[in-house]
Amino acid sequence: MKPRPQSMDDPGFRKLTIRQRRAVLAEDQGLDFSQGDLNATQARDEILDLADVMVETAIGIMPVPLGIARGFLIDGRQISIPMATEEPSVIAAASFAAAQIARYGGFTTWGHKPIMTGQVYVVFPPDDHRNKETLAEELNRHEPELAKILQPILEPMTRRGGGYRGMIAAWLPESETLRLHVHLDVRDAMGANLINTCMEALKPRIAAITRGEILMAILTNRADQRLAGARFVLPLHALSRGDFHGMPLAQRILRAWRVADTDPARAVTHNKGIMNGISALALATANDTRGIEAAAHAWAARDGHYRSLSSYRIDHENLVGEIELPLPLATVGGGVGFHPAAQAALKILGNPDAQGLARFAAALGLAQNFAAISALTGEGIQAGHMRLHAGRLAFAVGARGPEIPELQRRIAREGVFNRATAQAILGEMRSESPSASGQPSTSGQTPKSDSAKQSQEDG
Repeated sequence: MKPRPQSMDDPGFRKLTIRQRRAVLAEDQGLDFSQGDLNATQARDEILDLADVMVETAIGIMPVPLGIARGFLIDGRQISIPMATEEPSVIAAASFAAAQIARYGGFTTWGHKPIMTGQVYVVFPPDDHRNKETLAEELNRHEPELAKILQPILEPMTRRGGGYRGMIAAWLPESETLRLHVHLDVRDAMGANLINTCMEALKPRIAAITRGEILMAILTNRADQRLAGARFVLPLHALSRGDFHGMPLAQRILRAWRVADTDPARAVTHNKGIMNGISALALATANDTRGIEAAAHAWAARDGHYRSLSSYRIDHENLVGEIELPLPLATVGGGVGFHPAAQAALKILGNPDAQGLARFAAALGLAQNFAAISALTGEGIQAGHMRLHAGRLAFAVGARGPEIPELQRRIAREGVFNRATAQAILGEMRSESPSASGQPSTSGQTPKSDSAKQSQEDG
């Protein structure tokens, strides 16, 4: 008998039960599940208190499965990436692509400095006929004075190497507003609270300089100066999916990418697949998933045409995949700083800084995209997806514990993915061994649910 895996890097880790995987993590990573690490599913008092301080009118916790995508080689370092997602096949696809790419050098990544931007908008009455472009230039000349106002607020961030990085005012004729952009290096934070505080502090002086009315002052989630990217290079002989291999598969991948880069109807799903990975990592680390997604989709449309976030090319005998996008991820502040599951996730990642986390996210997004686009142009995605979906069906009809993987295998073998089939197979299993699961032999009934839902096919 093979020894039980002692770390999450062991190939046998994925074959363990969830409880066995937790035991390995506790030993390998020093995580204490009893104290709440990765364990926000128990309605203990401290978990409820955590919910209450995170959102208004809290009533409980909505658990999302937290898994680990293994096998990443990023800048020469082996990485396992925690992902919080409800969608089957996402983690499996990322791990599959990561393992294939790792065999040929892994991912090379890069990241820009963590520059975020605040905005102040000024409006004027209709009878104000001053040249507003000249007024914007006047506001720019007051930059030293405005920057000085921010010094006390930014002093702690400046000590850590961040702080003020410039400002620029512009007149926006379409909306008839004057906009001031202020750029700040926020280091390992996402920066929203700091930026908003700074913008509020500037409002009185900007109003005095422009003799206008402040419309609003807030950060922008565009984050177009806070980019991160990743690249991989795979030899063509390593490509094989379904009936396609080598150059023919590479050419199909390249064609599929060109479709996504030119047809927004395809690009939106193509990019959603990339965000399957990035958003799952953001959620696992308690980052702002909506802000990150907004920044990514704005970047995809930065030239006025919604395009692919990734790119592919054939370079001699290699397929080269690349991605670059805004990734305003944080490792301090907000929910990141005190949520126990987020802290555990960062520990699994080796406690990276914000730029390092963004680079991991870029590699993960590219892996997710390569897995999807190679499967789509190779054997198709549905067969593998439905095999994983069988596990959900197994749980839905009442399988528990060791029954779940066995019923999952039998459903996949049968090839019919609906509740009726799953329930029938579970009944057969329990009649074969009524005491094996510890469940009464008559309990193979689907849990109570709406009759309309009973008749629906999942997937």
